[in-house]
Amino acid sequence: MLIKPFDAGIVLLALAAVAASFLVTYSSSNGSELVNLRGENGLWVFPVDSVESVVVSGPLGDTVVEVSEGGARITSSPCMNQTCVSAGRILKAGQWTACLPNRVMLYIDEGGPNNNVDASAW
Repeated sequence: MLIKPFDAGIVLLALAAVAASFLVTYSSSNGSELVNLRGENGLWVFPVDSVESVVVSGPLGDTVVEVSEGGARITSSPCMNQTCVSAGRILKAGQWTACLPNRVMLYIDEGGPNNNVDASAW
């Protein structure tokens, strides 16, 4: 079977689209990422480059979250499997980790004026 020039052009165009989407998805951002920490008692938001240690109370006890070195991680939690602690540090927008038994969610997202939640979402 012979590959025709038009077919080769379509394949190259598809490969270029995949490469472009990869670059857009994984390119470095403008440094305005925010660490969002949700627990039963509220939401905490920190710049990703800050240094913070937060204790979040949940139904099982206290979960400790550390924000430092351009990322965030759960350092200790009262859950049985410790999967959230083993998950390690999250560093980029779109990454998340959670302690589901203790109802604690930790994620990084892009900050800035286009990231605000509007009233219709609530």
